[in-house]
Amino acid sequence: MDVIKIKGHQVKKLPKIEGEAFVTKDLVAFWAGTDWETGEIVEVGHDARGQNISGKILVCPAGKGGAGDTFGYYYLFRSGKAPKAMVFNRAQGNAIASALITDTPMIYGFPEDVTEVIKTGDHLIVDAESGTVEIRPKT
Repeated sequence: MDVIKIKGHQVKKLPKIEGEAFVTKDLVAFWAGTDWETGEIVEVGHDARGQNISGKILVCPAGKGGAGDTFGYYYLFRSGKAPKAMVFNRAQGNAIASALITDTPMIYGFPEDVTEVIKTGDHLIVDAESGTVEIRPKT
């Protein structure tokens, strides 16, 4: 299968991260929507409820929530259950703050909808130096 490369905006220049994509079309809340000790999405009504983002590359429209969301992400990070990187359609202040304080690579602002281009299980290379994501479709 062909490798696809898309370009967005990086939050902070960090080393490349490789891993498995976890895609959801819903916004992700780190304060009350994610269990900090397991990485499981627990938000009622979320399309990915019961699934785990720990150690994956989180792909979704944007972060969700208020000021507490940054603390939620930090707790998730401290417990070792945070995503390896975040790939979002649009920037959201609390998600950006989360990425900055934990040195989590985050790229956003793509011309295409990343939740349509990337599928759960695809292998991604997130290059926060250049703001690109390389997609190797799951076989």
